[in-house]
Amino acid sequence: MTHSFFGGVFPATRKGITRRKPIARLAKASKEIIIPLVMCADGPATPLVSPGDAVTVGQPIARRGETGASAHATVSGRVSAIEDRPHPWGGLSPAIVIQNDDRNEPYDGHMDPLDPRQLTLRQAAERVEAAGVVGMGGGAFPTQEKLLRSAGRVDTLIVNAAECEPYVTADYRLLLERSEHILRGAQALARCLSCQRVVVVTEGDKLSAVEAVERRLRRRGGGRVQILTVRTRYPLGAEKQIIQTVTGREVPPGGSPLDVRCAVFNVATVYAIHDALFQGRPLTYRVVTVTGGAVTRPRNMWVPIGTPLRHLLEACGGLREETDRILIGGPMMGTPVTSLEAPVTKDTNSMVCLASWEHKPDRPAGVCIRCGKCVASCPMHLAPTLIRRALEDQDLSKLARYHLEDCNACGCCSFICPAQIPLVETVAQASLLLKKGGE
Repeated sequence: MTHSFFGGVFPATRKGITRRKPIARLAKASKEIIIPLVMCADGPATPLVSPGDAVTVGQPIARRGETGASAHATVSGRVSAIEDRPHPWGGLSPAIVIQNDDRNEPYDGHMDPLDPRQLTLRQAAERVEAAGVVGMGGGAFPTQEKLLRSAGRVDTLIVNAAECEPYVTADYRLLLERSEHILRGAQALARCLSCQRVVVVTEGDKLSAVEAVERRLRRRGGGRVQILTVRTRYPLGAEKQIIQTVTGREVPPGGSPLDVRCAVFNVATVYAIHDALFQGRPLTYRVVTVTGGAVTRPRNMWVPIGTPLRHLLEACGGLREETDRILIGGPMMGTPVTSLEAPVTKDTNSMVCLASWEHKPDRPAGVCIRCGKCVASCPMHLAPTLIRRALEDQDLSKLARYHLEDCNACGCCSFICPAQIPLVETVAQASLLLKKGGE
């Protein structure tokens, strides 16, 4: 049984460009690999290597201290520098730069596989931390902390393969082609967290992946694991919306999934957890969708983390027509690319290069006509038009009552606004003003 959530919109999915493209390996890795020390939402990691050091594939090169996530060499070669480089999240960030020797020599200190029958939550969390696994659906939160916080507090584990953002098919292809590992990883997590129910959630138009998962569930016995297909609606893949769709429970304002006894893990994160636990592999590769009307050969690529975006685009034949908009992520929540020298990070699921005919032309924002579409589409029950008016009036007392902390920047309000008012940015500005006013 599925439930529903409030609001949402129906943008053109445009997933047909890469939906049938199997995951392909890069023919040749980049000569220069850039591993940012900031790969995690809570800050930078501490480097373990120095310029001039030789490294091998899978070798730890940065460790988590009070912040950050462990990082590993994704090619063999030599560290040429530790310096500021462009980061896909914006601006510059310290990074370890590796000159690839094209030998792909493996690290000889690899982690031993763990026994799934003897696995404890503490062991799983320690291994996940050592492997450098973070949330790979965009949150980039340290996965081991999520596991430890969930201990004894959840009854439902949700594997999020909904991937509602237009254009992106990385999670779909991963679920289709690597479902055995994903299911095994999900079952291991469920045992560690003592979950009664595991639900793999995908959209109803991804029937090939659904059939692949169902076949494996029948073959191995599903146990407490089930696959659930839901109607395509953006932003289904958002954590609070997918919980409400699966369980009917609504996360309270300012709350977290733990408040309704749920834990949500992106499907790529579950795959990385499986490899860390049962194959001893750190997180060194991920699937990235390179797509958009401006790309010559759109593809789903199995990419070493740290690969410059320029190299990734060249592997897809470059651009066949001019683009004025390149995004990391999809067109609803994606981050504009400021430099193609920025690298693929652990949460980079796509690079979307939009042709001019694929997006609305930029024009000055019009006048709000109070149509209420932004209010009706907001899945978090916010009122963007009222927030905008309070921001213009600098009315902090009103802003404090509008639950700005619940905004997940999904972009529904900006997408639906007939006046093309940038309401997502408006809410962000209002949040900043409120924060400064409270200091």
